[in-house]
Amino acid sequence: RSREMPQTMPSAAICAWALLLAPAAATNSSGGVPLPASRPDKCMKAMWPDVVDSCESVGYHGACEARVARMASSYSGTCDGYCSSFGFECVSGRKVGAEAGCGTTITSSQYLTCSDRITEEEAVCSCRDPHDTFLWHGATDTCGSGRALVPHGSAATCAEFCTAQGLACSGGEAVAPEGCMSKGTQLGCSAAVAASGSVCECDGQYDRSGAFAWPDKLELCAASAVLVSGTILKEQGGNCAGYCEHLRSRVPSFDLYFNCYAAWPAEGRGCGAYKGARRLRGLSAFEDCLQDFHGADAVCACSFADL
Repeated sequence: RSREMPQTMPSAAICAWALLLAPAAATNSSGGVPLPASRPDKCMKAMWPDVVDSCESVGYHGACEARVARMASSYSGTCDGYCSSFGFECVSGRKVGAEAGCGTTITSSQYLTCSDRITEEEAVCSCRDPHDTFLWHGATDTCGSGRALVPHGSAATCAEFCTAQGLACSGGEAVAPEGCMSKGTQLGCSAAVAASGSVCECDGQYDRSGAFAWPDKLELCAASAVLVSGTILKEQGGNCAGYCEHLRSRVPSFDLYFNCYAAWPAEGRGCGAYKGARRLRGLSAFEDCLQDFHGADAVCACSFADL
């Protein structure tokens, strides 16, 4: 059950924490963990063009895929060309077989890379939203990659809404009569969210861990990794394991279970200790997390279960 994670923590490890710590949930027929009912639409397939078969959704950890037409004539014969036509990124593709729809029997010869060019008009393309719009806190619907419907009362302005996601606002719109996936009247980032809601457009890489909002940090080093002062570490047992555990219920809108998965002594280098990926000599990652830094600063990397 892979997922696309541009973060420091391997996706498999995050899924393992999720299975151990998240509340039990029924899985769908394809084995994926289903999306919680409160999440907005992850795949936004209503805006995908030339769909022949929308394929079965594969849950929170799966990619979004569809069997599509006009590949050679309209999308340069590549899944890269198809996915980018509506603001998504390609994950993979495959040639269609003899079966109707998306097919359940797939041979190795059918698989395509995102840039593989085909001459056939139909293929199955797997695409992802690079902005993780469906995870944005406070939104009630997804309106395209990097665009979300924000209800009145969730934020005062689109600028405030985007900042709360750790992103930069690039626009705000009134909701068009045709729905939020259509372009509405431009309101701007600083205009008040309308009584009927506004479509907010945000730029940047969304950090699923919410590390930009973690308390008691000196500096954000990367997604899920922060520089922590020795004083704060001493209050949490002297180690990164204590720091990560204390994040539970302390990160606004990110009610996640955090566990340390790596730690580095800062040694006066700040986040450079993390970026150099220097591990404590002779210790495992688990032992790193329990290492007492005796009041010195350290970089703590915390995993999270975000089901």
